[in-house]
Amino acid sequence: MSALNEGRIGAALPLLERAAAIPAADAEHWQGVMATAGRLGDDELALAAARKLRALATRNDNVKAALMHYLGETGHVRDALTIARSLESDHPTDARWPLAVATHLARTGREDEAVRSLHRAVRLAPTSGLAWEMLAGLQTFAPGDADLERLEQAAAAIKDPVQAAPFAYALAKAYDDLGDVDRAFTFYERGAAMMLGGRAPRMDSFFAQIEAVRSAFATTRLVPGNATTRTERPILIIGCPRSGTTLLERMLATSPDIASGGELKMLRLACLGFSPPSPAAVDTFVASAGGETSAWQLVADTYVRKLTARFGRADNVVDKGLVNYLYVGALALALPQAKFIHVRRNPLDVAWSCYRRRFHDGLAWSYNFESIAAFMRGYAEIGMFWKNALPERILAIDYEHLVLDPDTETARVFGFLGLERPENWRAFHERSDAVLTSSQLQVRKPLNPSGIGAWKRYERHLGPMVDALVKSGVLRRAEPPL
Repeated sequence: MSALNEGRIGAALPLLERAAAIPAADAEHWQGVMATAGRLGDDELALAAARKLRALATRNDNVKAALMHYLGETGHVRDALTIARSLESDHPTDARWPLAVATHLARTGREDEAVRSLHRAVRLAPTSGLAWEMLAGLQTFAPGDADLERLEQAAAAIKDPVQAAPFAYALAKAYDDLGDVDRAFTFYERGAAMMLGGRAPRMDSFFAQIEAVRSAFATTRLVPGNATTRTERPILIIGCPRSGTTLLERMLATSPDIASGGELKMLRLACLGFSPPSPAAVDTFVASAGGETSAWQLVADTYVRKLTARFGRADNVVDKGLVNYLYVGALALALPQAKFIHVRRNPLDVAWSCYRRRFHDGLAWSYNFESIAAFMRGYAEIGMFWKNALPERILAIDYEHLVLDPDTETARVFGFLGLERPENWRAFHERSDAVLTSSQLQVRKPLNPSGIGAWKRYERHLGPMVDALVKSGVLRRAEPPL
C-alpha cells in the first residue's frame, strides 16, 4: 500500500505478490492485500486474498460480497451467483442481493431469470436506479407496460442528480423501445448531463498520453534486436468501446484452440514499471532492467504468469483490455509471436452507441459529443501508429464487413492467426460462458446487421455529434456514412 501511496507503482506489484505469499492468519493482513490488489487492478490477487479472508470471517457479509465481486470479475460467475443467492436467502428484504443475482444471471445469458430477480429488487427498493436501469436494459417495453408507469413514478421521486442518472438512461431505453425517439433522446441527453455534473471533459491529457506513447515506442525501439525470443502467442484485440470487439472475440472463441479472456487488466499490470508509457518512463525502466531485451523479458514474465494462472496457458488467449492500446508496442517486444487485431466501425455508430451507454468504469469522455470525437480521433491516431510500426503483426477488421460478409472476414481472421476456422463459428451466440462486457446482450443473438446505421433513428437530434466528428477529422462530411 505504501508503494502506491508514494507513487512507486512499478514496485507495487512484486511487493503485493510477496505479501500475498505470506501464510498469515490475520484478517487485517488479507483485507489490506485485497484492497491494495483491487486498487492496483490485480483481480486474481484480490480474489486469492478474498478467499483467505472468507476462511477467517465466515459470517461476515461484506467479506462474502467482496468474494462474490472478485469471483465475477475473474470469470467465476457461477460461483459468484451461488454467493449472491446465499446472501439473498439470508437477507430476503435487502434489494442489493437480488440485484447481484440478476447481474450474474445476465452475464451467463439467463435473461428471463435475471428479469425476475430485478422485479424482486424493485419491489424491495422502488427507487433503486441501478435495478431499474438493468431491468430496462434486459426487457423490451410495450405500450401500456405497467413497469414503465412504475419506472416513471420512481424516477419522479428522485431529486439527487447522481441517483437520478440511471433512471434517465432507463427511461431513455423504455421510450426507445416504444419508438418515441424524441423523448428517448431527451432522457439520454439528461442522463449524460447528470453524469458530467456540469464539468466538460478535458482531453488535453489524453492527447498528451497518446503522443507520449508514440514517442516512447518510436520505430528505433520497435526493432527485432530489442525483442525477446519468447514463443507465447496471445491475441490482443483493440478498438474503441462499442466497436464490435466483443462480437469478434465471441466468434473466435468458438474455436477449441482459443480462450476468451475478455477485458483483462493483465497487460497493464505487466507494464506497471513504466505506466503510463512515456519516453522517460520507458527509458528508466529499460535502464533499470539492464537493457531492452531484459526489460521486455520482465514484461513477458509477468504477463504470461498472469495469463497462465487464470487460463492455464498464454497461447491463443484473447485479451481485449480497455487500455491495451497503450501497450501494443510493449507486448510486441515482450512476446514477438503475439497477434494484434484492430476492430474499426463507422464513427457515427460508435459515437452514438457510446453516448447512449452509461458506462460504469469512469469513461467521462463518453457523455459529451466533443469529447467522444476527441477520444475517437486519438484512438484512430494510435491505431494507425501501431499499424505503421508493426504492419505484419496487426490485422485491421471493419465491423461492417464482419457483419455483412462474415464468411470472408472470419476466414481472414483465422488465417491471420494461423488457426483453422471451426465449422460452428456462426453459433457464437449459443455459447453459455459468461460475458462481462456491456455487449453481453447483443452477442447472445445471431449475427445480424441491426447495429449498422443505428444512429440514423436519431439523426435529427445528432447534428452536433456529426459536427464534432467532422471537426475532429474522424468523419469527412463529403463521404456518405455507412
